[in-house]
Amino acid sequence: MKETEVYWPGESILHALDPRLKVGGMMWLSFLLTFTNWQGLVLATLGFTFLAWLSRVPLRLYRSAGIMLLWIALFYFVAGGWTWSASEWFWQGHWSLPGLKSAAMLVWRIGILFALTRLFAAVTPPLEQGLGIAYFLNPLVRLTPKAADFALLITLTLRFIPLLLEEAHLIGKARAAKGVVHNSWKGRILELMNLLPPLLLLSLRRAEEVAENLLARGYASGKYRALSTQQWGRRDNWATVIIGVSGLVLIILRV
Repeated sequence: MKETEVYWPGESILHALDPRLKVGGMMWLSFLLTFTNWQGLVLATLGFTFLAWLSRVPLRLYRSAGIMLLWIALFYFVAGGWTWSASEWFWQGHWSLPGLKSAAMLVWRIGILFALTRLFAAVTPPLEQGLGIAYFLNPLVRLTPKAADFALLITLTLRFIPLLLEEAHLIGKARAAKGVVHNSWKGRILELMNLLPPLLLLSLRRAEEVAENLLARGYASGKYRALSTQQWGRRDNWATVIIGVSGLVLIILRV
C-alpha cells in the first residue's frame, strides 16, 4: 500500500459493515464526544483501542494524525495553560493548573476524534464514504433540490481525492527519475509548488470528463439519489445496538 492512500484493504468486521452505519455511527459518537466528561473519554479511548485492534489497520497510518495532534496540543497548552492579567506582558504570566487541565481535556477529545476519523477512512472505501454521507442528505431533497447536488458533490469529491493523490505521487516519481531531488526544506517547498500546476490541469481534465459523463447519462439537477452498496445484515444490527448503547453510556456518564 502506498503512503498516498488513505484506505487500507482488509476483510475485518469493520470493513464489512454497511457504510451508512459507519457514517451514522461516526457522526453520533463525534457529537457525544464534544460534551462528555473524563470518564466518557476513558471509555471512548478503550473503545477506539478495541476497534483499532479489530480492524487490523497498522499503526503507521495514524502517524500524520498524530503529528497534527501534537501541533494542536502545543497550541492549546500554551493558549489555555499560560495565564496572565491584562496589565502584564506575556512573559510575566504563569502556568495555571486549571488551564492545563482544560487544555488536556480538549486535546484528548480532539485526539479521539482524529483517531476515529482516520480509522473510518481506513476501513471505508472513498466511494462508500460518499454514498454513506449522501444517504443522510437525501431527506433534505424534500426541502431543496440543491441538497441532491450537494450529495453528488460530496460523493465525487471523496471518490477523486485518492486519484489526485495518486497522480501527485506519480508526478513526484517522474520528477525524481529526472534527477529533480531536493533535500532542504526550502527545496521541498519549491518542489511542492512545482507540482501544483500539473496537478491542477489534471484536476480540471478529470472534472471535464465527469461533467461530460453526467450529461451523456442525462443527469439533471436535483435527481441524484444515494444507493446502498450492500444489503443490511445481522452484523449491522448488532453494531447499531452497540453504538446506541455506547452513546447512552456516554450520556449517562455526563449526567
